[in-house]
Amino acid sequence: MFRSLQNGWVLFAILFSLIVIVPIATVGSFVFINEGDTWLHLKETVLLNYITNSLVIALCVFIFSVIIGTMTAWIISMFNFPCCKYIDWFLILPLAIPSYALCYVYSETFGFNGFFSQMFQWLTNSNSYLVNFYSIEGAIFIFTFSLYPYVYILARQSFISQSASYIEISKISGHNLVKIFFKNSIPYARPAIIGGATLVIMETLADYGVADYLGIDTFTKGIYRTWFNLGDINSAGKLSSILLLTVFFVIFIERTSRRKAKYNKNIRNDRPLIKRNLSGFNAYLAITLCLIPVFLGFLIPLITLISWCFKSISYWDLYSFIKIIFSSFSIAFIAAILCMACAIIIVYGLRVNYKFVSPFARIASMGYSIPGAVAAIGILIPIIWMDNNLNIFFSKYFNYSTGLLLSGSLAALLFAYLIRFLALSIQSVENAFIRVPNSLDNAAKVLGATNKNILKNILIKLNINGICLGILVVFVDILKELPATIILRPYDFSTLAIKAHELAMDERLYEASLPLITIIFVCLCPLFVINKITTKYKREN
Repeated sequence: MFRSLQNGWVLFAILFSLIVIVPIATVGSFVFINEGDTWLHLKETVLLNYITNSLVIALCVFIFSVIIGTMTAWIISMFNFPCCKYIDWFLILPLAIPSYALCYVYSETFGFNGFFSQMFQWLTNSNSYLVNFYSIEGAIFIFTFSLYPYVYILARQSFISQSASYIEISKISGHNLVKIFFKNSIPYARPAIIGGATLVIMETLADYGVADYLGIDTFTKGIYRTWFNLGDINSAGKLSSILLLTVFFVIFIERTSRRKAKYNKNIRNDRPLIKRNLSGFNAYLAITLCLIPVFLGFLIPLITLISWCFKSISYWDLYSFIKIIFSSFSIAFIAAILCMACAIIIVYGLRVNYKFVSPFARIASMGYSIPGAVAAIGILIPIIWMDNNLNIFFSKYFNYSTGLLLSGSLAALLFAYLIRFLALSIQSVENAFIRVPNSLDNAAKVLGATNKNILKNILIKLNINGICLGILVVFVDILKELPATIILRPYDFSTLAIKAHELAMDERLYEASLPLITIIFVCLCPLFVINKITTKYKREN
């Protein structure tokens, strides 16, 4: 053990992992804090609503996302029809639109004076709503068509990798397409489907923008309200600990559900899946089923936001908008570089001594499953403690008050981004470094190369494309982040997401469209790059 710690890379990998683990442990410790008056008030009034609403929304979104994502993935994987390869790309585009942007569009267009409601009132000659989006049902609709691509991407990859031999055996056994889907394809792709659905649940539980705008009491909104409106960080921490335990329980269920299951291709004559050609009515049906989520999750919101943008372009001052873009892009870029630097150190520590570093790295990787509001709570406690002690030290020895040196600056926000998005960076670096065999490291050491030279001149240079893609993915996710940014941002600091949410809460949706459009077009970049890489991989294999 002590010999392992003598290696600087192993030691630094563990230290960086512990930096991320400390806030997680801080939030968990709130479970043991004594109940105060505010907490008793929450238990008697709104806690049951927080639990019920969050669970109902998460469960319904889980079901509908699995249905839509799995069905479209199977159609794309099994059949050839006109525009199939373009629809395959279109089906992942809703990931570029934040859930809160979808919320603003549909709550307005289906509102009392919205386009669809006015059409419905004209057709029925009544003053009733077509759909009330300010409800749990509205939130379920928004999350479903915003998050189903998580299931679609993983399920599609699993269906594509399925052996054609399985399908042929099922056909020989007399199974039609419906039976093949339920008895063959679904069981084989179950780990991928459940993995995507788990991401959907975690993103749903982590949301703040949709719940806040629609006026739905959820855990994340309750944490924000308890902290800022009631001024009780201990009660906010207890809510955060409950949400954290819920997320960990979801992950535990997902892992244990497939612990003893095996999903290997146990066939000697393994052949790739051959798609079946569709024509006529079947082709039109497949196109329609696949395009419905694309229209509802991407095209309608994008077209609506663009039309709003043209109507409100005169509102924006060029200087103020460029200032917001600069602050958004700069904090996202710095945080993405920070996450990637820490990830490279941790992953190289894993490469040097996997057995010793792995437990710390895996716990640190769970940060992505933590909602932004929970991460903010876990960060502020240790940072405020550090601020107080720094202030005491400088006041005692230098007669100088440092004030809120850490918690009142961008340091707290960068720390929150590191906790939330380090897992994405670790995954990107691991996927890149795993392609380089360890024998290359050993050969370099025989020639006298140090660990630093191996990392700098071999691993990073050989995998620079994968590292840059990881930075881009983290950059985009940070650009869309709302809860942690709202809670931890310094005074007079704003981002595109915050500005859009503030304008939307003031019912100035047309003005909110420009920052949302900017976020969407930036988010399209990594999706385009990933699609190019996937297409190239398919062509080569």
